[in-house]
Amino acid sequence: MGRVFFDTRKNVHNLSADYTALASDSGKVFVLNASSGAYKLTLPTDYSSSNTTGALTGWNCKVIVGTENNYAVTIFSGDNADSGGDDFVGGLTLVAAQASDTSSGANGRFVVPAADDCNIVIDHNAADTGGGKGSYINIIKLASNEWMIDGIIYTDDADADGTALFTDTD
Repeated sequence: MGRVFFDTRKNVHNLSADYTALASDSGKVFVLNASSGAYKLTLPTDYSSSNTTGALTGWNCKVIVGTENNYAVTIFSGDNADSGGDDFVGGLTLVAAQASDTSSGANGRFVVPAADDCNIVIDHNAADTGGGKGSYINIIKLASNEWMIDGIIYTDDADADGTALFTDTD
């Protein structure tokens, strides 16, 4: 009897322009590979035109920075309504490429989103964010209005505090 191997190859999707993820994209690894220009990855929402099957609890993906970009790459939760829209929970560890000499510096700083934050902004050269090659974010849908995140964001800014990583748009 032969061996059966599961999950031996990841389903990789390279991004360099706006993309709206589908319910069928669950489990994908999205690699951010544009060296210039701003773009957005929009996560799927419950009961949308791309998801007629219903709740997406358990939907998951990983986002990896494959190419550093000096423009904002935004991961949008798909629903920006305050008090009930899809918001991010959990947090990201912000790590500087060099030693930080300030107590507010990036090295090992755990950054959590505020209430109603529905965007993660990755921008390699912007202050107080990051996006060095190899940065990654794991994303999983926990409930109808919550996306759990964890990951590591690399930055060249030793004084970055992560305040620009998460934003709310109404």
